[in-house]
Amino acid sequence: MLETFFNKTTLMEKILRSANKVSEWAALISSAAMLLIVLLILLEVFVRSIYDTSTMITDEYSAYFYVVLVFFGLGYTLATDGHIRVKILLSRLNERGQALVDLCATTLALGLTGFALKFSLSLVWEAYELRMVSETPAQTPMWIPQAAIPLGLVLFMGQLLAHGCSAYARWKASRPRP
Repeated sequence: MLETFFNKTTLMEKILRSANKVSEWAALISSAAMLLIVLLILLEVFVRSIYDTSTMITDEYSAYFYVVLVFFGLGYTLATDGHIRVKILLSRLNERGQALVDLCATTLALGLTGFALKFSLSLVWEAYELRMVSETPAQTPMWIPQAAIPLGLVLFMGQLLAHGCSAYARWKASRPRP
């Protein structure tokens, strides 16, 4: 369908493919974060059962990796249609109506994500300027794990833009011809 609207390989198609590729890479990072959580927990269980001590970082770093898992997975989830949608409404609309609802929802999501991005950047900058560290033995500089939030939101916004372009192309292609 995109070929009919954009005619062969255009800049827009390249942008859409690039957004999908970036989302796939971010999903790999998200998957690695999940694997690291599992490995940290296994290490903690092993250390506690064999040596009767703790790594002292498992809870903290599992939480940091969980943030990476969630925020880096947002774009891929959108690209693979994994976000929760109310399809009962969409099923009652024709293709043009569905595309318009997608376009409106994507525009709203871009606005909300931009709002979250603004405040997450402030959070990271404040943690960096104030040299905030975690209150654990690791004393991790807080801006490092917090940076995953705005980075993940930027990646998500890229996929939202691609999704919006796709919805616009579907809307435009389904326009009744005179």
